[in-house]
Amino acid sequence: MIIIITMVIRIIYEIIDIMQIIRGDSYQSWVYSNESDLIVVDPWLTRKQAFPVLQWLLYRDSEELSYLEQHDQIPNVTHLIITAHFSDHLDIESLRKFNSDIPIFTTKESSKLLIKNGFTNIVVVKPKHKYSLGSLELEVYEAGSPYNTTTFAYTLRDLTSVIFHEPHIVDSNLTFKNLNACILTVDQVKVLGLIQVSMGANQAKKIQKNLNSEYLLATGIDPNKTKGVITWLLSIKENYKTLKGTLWACQETGDSLIL
Repeated sequence: MIIIITMVIRIIYEIIDIMQIIRGDSYQSWVYSNESDLIVVDPWLTRKQAFPVLQWLLYRDSEELSYLEQHDQIPNVTHLIITAHFSDHLDIESLRKFNSDIPIFTTKESSKLLIKNGFTNIVVVKPKHKYSLGSLELEVYEAGSPYNTTTFAYTLRDLTSVIFHEPHIVDSNLTFKNLNACILTVDQVKVLGLIQVSMGANQAKKIQKNLNSEYLLATGIDPNKTKGVITWLLSIKENYKTLKGTLWACQETGDSLIL
């Protein structure tokens, strides 16, 4: 029954041309639905997301099925965005669930691994460039330090709505006149207590204001659930759990925001 209701709602959205943001899992995957397009960012569809070969270095166990699996939507995905070559963004076992010719928009480093694994329709994105993803336009921006050479931020827009997503640290030079929603990290993570790799809640809220965004959605949530030797080097200050229910849109897997 839930699957039928979801399908009916999706058909209605396609008819009336409404952009929808959906939390893809309990960590940092996102799904965008607009017209006949279903775009997925950094999909995680396996029971464990792990560092290649040396899994004990870094891994995270899933606690539930992803949105795509729950609603049998994997065959309906039209485009993929992979924001980094890191194992928690590019999970090759998850990507093998898609056709090898699915359009993938990603970084140069990610493209090497994708080509090695048989994917054939890859676009290496560049900052200040725009790309057509069916009914949506992808525009790429440089990520904030220390990720400015390894990953990217982006906006997705249709005729009436604009979404901004930065999976790590926002470049302080970025500004927008109006955003409908921004997807930002809110649980602060530092390496060796010095190098910040994920933003805290107060920083995210300040950036939301600077970006003129109506909604704030939290990504990269619950970093303490990531395990392995590398985590011994991390200092984590979680905010998402304490503020959950009062601040963020799309709090649980499958929750959606209609723009």
